[in-house]
Amino acid sequence: MSRNADVSEPTTVWVNARFLERPVTGVERVARELLGVIATQHLDDDGYWFDGNRRFRFRLIAPAATSMLSPWQNLRLERAGVLNGHAWEQLDLPLRTRGDWLVSLCNTGPLLKRRHILFLHDAQPFVIPDNFSLAFRLWYRLLFNVAGRSSRHILVNSFFTRRELYRHVGLRTEKMTLCYPGSEHACSDEVGASEPLRFDLPEQPFLLAVASANPNKNFDAVVRALHVLGATAPPCVIVGRTDQRQFGNVIFDSERVTHLGYVSDEDLLALYRQALCLVFPSFYEGFGLPPLEAMAAGCPVITSRSSAMPEICGTAAEYCDPRDYRSLAGAIRRVSESAARRTAMIESGLLRARMFSWRMSGQRVLELIANTATTNRRVAATERAGKSERRLHVTDAPSLPGSHTWSGRERLDLPPVPPEPASVGRARVALSALRRRGV
Repeated sequence: MSRNADVSEPTTVWVNARFLERPVTGVERVARELLGVIATQHLDDDGYWFDGNRRFRFRLIAPAATSMLSPWQNLRLERAGVLNGHAWEQLDLPLRTRGDWLVSLCNTGPLLKRRHILFLHDAQPFVIPDNFSLAFRLWYRLLFNVAGRSSRHILVNSFFTRRELYRHVGLRTEKMTLCYPGSEHACSDEVGASEPLRFDLPEQPFLLAVASANPNKNFDAVVRALHVLGATAPPCVIVGRTDQRQFGNVIFDSERVTHLGYVSDEDLLALYRQALCLVFPSFYEGFGLPPLEAMAAGCPVITSRSSAMPEICGTAAEYCDPRDYRSLAGAIRRVSESAARRTAMIESGLLRARMFSWRMSGQRVLELIANTATTNRRVAATERAGKSERRLHVTDAPSLPGSHTWSGRERLDLPPVPPEPASVGRARVALSALRRRGV
């Protein structure tokens, strides 16, 4: 069917843009890059997309009090409602988008909206609850259980996240579609090409560590590993926000550790390109963007053999046990002392990073929207005929080109899942006890 032949009323797709005013962390990066590739490569000047059969009208929606403008000229931003924060998301947002489709890309969205595609990035509040406040844990437990079931479909960023959501939340695997984040933003010749000369960097090749106030990032292991290596330890440059409580009683040589604090995207990519390697010993990641960015920028990666990291990095990274800082020290020694090993890691990392594409992920999201909207129409017609929605879902589920359907019997060409940290096992036991009590 030609574009001129499509005379039907377009399907409106709202994108929950509450994330635009937040600092850009991992999930906000995913939302911005996905929307960027959709807006620039698929939508016309008025924000419409034609899939060959139907027209879809894309719009951003945010609280009325937001001061942000749309970063994309063809994606109009509408400000609506009278509330802010979670209250806006639960009351104003579903009211304004009633009857239309909604896409929420950053873990949160309306609890009870049916025409909703929700992107869930990990299950941290279930697995490592001690890292979060009680109110946060209870809210996310409610959100994932209720919105995860009421939404028409769920996007996930890795096979690991899919397994975790099935295990902890009980979401059906056939309801989840894999949508890997991409790496193009970290391998552009334009972005990060300049040297971050305004920083007082070590003259010797340095380790790069992306720190966080979240203890899950395991920055304490980096400090302890440097202490073990002593005078042979390469200088270390730390970017990001840190919390002194992570370090405990560990004392490190301030002359060998440079803390830059927050840096821009451009400066971070330039640091990747200058670093000896990235050190990323996180306990738990649903995906883990920094290692992918580092590989795309030609930086060797040392990371944890846990959670999603082996799935993302494959054989391109040097692995360590995040529970054992001596294991990390050994990995640092092996990489820093062998130029041949670093060269091989850079080459394999560049190849690995090319497997993750925002362009492909944006296409995946659009195909999911088109197929889910079409299936929803079939469901409505079937319900009017007196048939059950569940029977239609099983027999006529949308098939996405290049997507994965999980039967529970397929074999994945991935590294074996490593043993999980003891803290994760304790969290599972505690969570099981809560479930038995009906919490």
